[in-house]
Amino acid sequence: MFAICSLHVQAQVKIGVTAGAANPNAMLEIEATNKGLLLPRLSLVATTSAAPLTSFVKGMLVYDTATVNDITPGMYYCDGVKWIKVNSGSTTGGTVTATNAWNLTGNLGTDPNTNFLGTTDNKDVVFKTNSLERVRFTKDGWVGIGTVTPKAALEIKGQLIIDTLAFGDIYTDRVLVSDAQGKVKAVSPAVFAPSVQKKLLLAAYTGQTNFTTPATITDADKIMLYRNGVLIAFNVLNSNTIVSEIACSQYDEIRIVQIL
Repeated sequence: MFAICSLHVQAQVKIGVTAGAANPNAMLEIEATNKGLLLPRLSLVATTSAAPLTSFVKGMLVYDTATVNDITPGMYYCDGVKWIKVNSGSTTGGTVTATNAWNLTGNLGTDPNTNFLGTTDNKDVVFKTNSLERVRFTKDGWVGIGTVTPKAALEIKGQLIIDTLAFGDIYTDRVLVSDAQGKVKAVSPAVFAPSVQKKLLLAAYTGQTNFTTPATITDADKIMLYRNGVLIAFNVLNSNTIVSEIACSQYDEIRIVQIL
C-alpha cells in the first residue's frame, strides 16, 4: 500500500547531479547534462478554449500535440484568457528566422500564398509610430492614412505629394477632381480648358461679307471676327456661316476665332 500526501515546503529546491544549494533566484532548479524537462503533453482545442483544463491559469505551460482550429503542435503558455504559442527560431547565415513570426531583420523562405501580415479574424490592422496610429487597414479591406474610419478603398487625411509624373495628353487623358466629400473623380480637360480654333483668310475680295466658321456654330457669343486686326460685328447665316456687317475690300485680312 502506498501513502500519498501533499507536502508544503517553504524552501528552494534543486534537482541535479551536483551538490550545492539552488540558484538563489530560483524556487526550483533542474540541473542535467544529458536529460531534459518533459512538459505535460496535451491535446488543446483552440487558443480561446481552456480545454482539456477546466479553466485558464495564467502562467501555465504545456506542449500541444493536436492540430485543430488555430492550434498546431508546439509549446504554449497561458496569459490568463487564452493560449499563446511560443515561437521557435533558428539562425541561418547570421540571420534569425522564426516559424510563425516576422523578424525585424527580415524573413527567409516565405510563401506569399500562405505567409502574410494581418489578421485571420474580423479585426482591423493598425500601424503606429511614436505610439500614434498612422495607417489602418479595416476588416473590410479599406485603407485609411491619417483617419481611423476610411470611407473608400483609400482615404488620405492630409497633403498628398506625387513625384515624377509623366507628361499627359490633353486630348486623351482626364483631369482628377474631388467632390464635396473629397472623393476623387475624373473629368474631361475640355471642362477647364476649351479648345480654340483659328482660321485666317487672306486676300478677301471686294464686297465679301460671308465667311465659313472653323466648326459648327453652337453659340454665336463664342465667335470673334477680325478684319485687319479690328473686331467687327456679324450675324449668323446658318450653322457654318457668319455675315460681316462691314463688306471687305480687296486683300483685307480676315481672322475668325471660335471657342468650342
